[in-house]
Amino acid sequence: MVKGNRKIKKLDIVRIITFVYIVFFVYAGINHFRHPSFYENIVPSYIPFPNFTHKLVGLLEIIIPIFLLTKYRSTAALIMIFFIIILYLGNLHVWINNLPYGRNYFNNYQHTFRFFLQIALIYVTYIIYKYGN
Repeated sequence: MVKGNRKIKKLDIVRIITFVYIVFFVYAGINHFRHPSFYENIVPSYIPFPNFTHKLVGLLEIIIPIFLLTKYRSTAALIMIFFIIILYLGNLHVWINNLPYGRNYFNNYQHTFRFFLQIALIYVTYIIYKYGN
């Protein structure tokens, strides 16, 4: 009986993590529409149509995580891992070219922290993938 209770507790923790994760990404996605100039400035110059691109990214940040609440959770989690990696390319572009995030310029420590945050997000997504079923 103890093993069953542990499994339930682990499942409850994963559900809470999933909910917080979804809220985080939905909020980030909404911000693409609330503060468009912030995001247009960090879209790499080699990507055409920065306005469309950042709005598409915002829309995907809203839609894909919501699928973590459906029977397609495993597929959505794998897509999110890929998506987070792709998103980091924009952050890397900002770091390499010393571009501002809004009105702020990050130093190397802040960029490094952001890099590890992306890794943490990928890990959390993997936990949702592995234990969220």
